[in-house]
Amino acid sequence: MNRGIHPALAFAKQVEGWSPGVFSQVDKWRETDSLAPWRFMTFRQCKRWLADWLKRNPAPEEGFLCPQIMKRFPPHIVYMTLAAWRTGKTLLHCDESLFRMLGETRQTDALSGEMLRRLPFWGFWLDFPADMVFAEGQGALMGAFFTLADHDNQTDALLALTLAQDPLSREHIPMGMEYLALTDPVSTAINQQEEGIRGFWHAVLPVLFWLCSENSEWGRQGKPVRPAPRRVGKHQRLIPPDKPVQIFAGARAGSALRQVPRAPEASTSGYSPSTPHRRLRPHVRKAHWQSYWKGKPTQGEEKSMLLKWKPPQIVNGKDDDSLEAVVRFMKETNKREKE
Repeated sequence: MNRGIHPALAFAKQVEGWSPGVFSQVDKWRETDSLAPWRFMTFRQCKRWLADWLKRNPAPEEGFLCPQIMKRFPPHIVYMTLAAWRTGKTLLHCDESLFRMLGETRQTDALSGEMLRRLPFWGFWLDFPADMVFAEGQGALMGAFFTLADHDNQTDALLALTLAQDPLSREHIPMGMEYLALTDPVSTAINQQEEGIRGFWHAVLPVLFWLCSENSEWGRQGKPVRPAPRRVGKHQRLIPPDKPVQIFAGARAGSALRQVPRAPEASTSGYSPSTPHRRLRPHVRKAHWQSYWKGKPTQGEEKSMLLKWKPPQIVNGKDDDSLEAVVRFMKETNKREKE
């Protein structure tokens, strides 16, 4: 695998090399006008898609569709997550200070998995902090692909394909193909996972819920961000972008969290009070749900109770509108590879 390439790009290239042309047929097997627009495709559609490719092509000697591997485990999570990711080729990097602080809110378990249907992308890659270990003895993971789908038992689920680096070959290898049912609360599904996987979900779900909130900061306005299909011949197809898009999310929030504690500030009233006014250091007000009433009965409007997700709020952080999230296109190869 090429060095210097982002691990998500390198892994996607390797999978395409094992099964050439497989992703060019994916749109023929999914519903473009789905009743669930948050879902790229279903497990049933994925099975038909891969079965059709295997009928038209010789069985590969390596990779997830080779007979030896398919006997051990079904490869559908790999191809579903990559097919969804290819629609936008989104590489998401959350500010590490915000990444850790979101996990410290300790309220994710009480949230409903239904909220994850508001994820802005069909599929995306999320970088993990370099020193973050999710399970004892597992080591650090580089990141994961995420997408939403239905499982065979008709349970909507969040899929995750995690990658790590092989210390011997230096290649990026899949470490886990996990799915989490969209239960209410989400802790119901987490408790059904193996002990080593629970730490992973506890770490990544706060960031994913943050992406679903109305005022999250990831550099784009308007959600969801899902490309419209184009008609090619008799079919509608999603044309992958030429270049991956790398999003640096949480730039403002992370900058505020990294501010050093401010020194006590004396009063400016001209007197010498015994206790000077103090300004609290920047901190995060925990995320929470807030219920509120909507409607004005006195004006003939029906009154109804609504529920709103309040993401973590930065308190006493620097209010600097110039600190925006960064969105940029990313080249698939770097200068070193061209030399």
